[in-house]
Amino acid sequence: MTAEQLKKQRQTYNKKLIEADSFFKEFSTLDEKAYAEGAISKKNKELMGLAISVATRCNECILYHLETSMNAEATFDEIMEAIKIGVIGGGSITYPNARFALKIIEKLMKEK
Repeated sequence: MTAEQLKKQRQTYNKKLIEADSFFKEFSTLDEKAYAEGAISKKNKELMGLAISVATRCNECILYHLETSMNAEATFDEIMEAIKIGVIGGGSITYPNARFALKIIEKLMKEK
């Protein structure tokens, strides 16, 4: 599945979840608040989310946090460091996810 297909699927099914049960809207609101600018910058929170996404091997999450990190003006080097932290936390089994992240970074940087 391409990055664009993953993104579209995420958006479609997030909407369906919210329509199915208010819990998902409430969770989404909590998530937005957690990643908002605060004592820790939004950029750093998104980079943390990226590292966690790599460690937990969630490619859909990697895509999301790559986009949000880049929107928060994270540099390529900052993104790569977050990916490295994810690999250290998750072990060598996360290498495929690190490769997926690099592939997506290349695509997103071409689009900018």
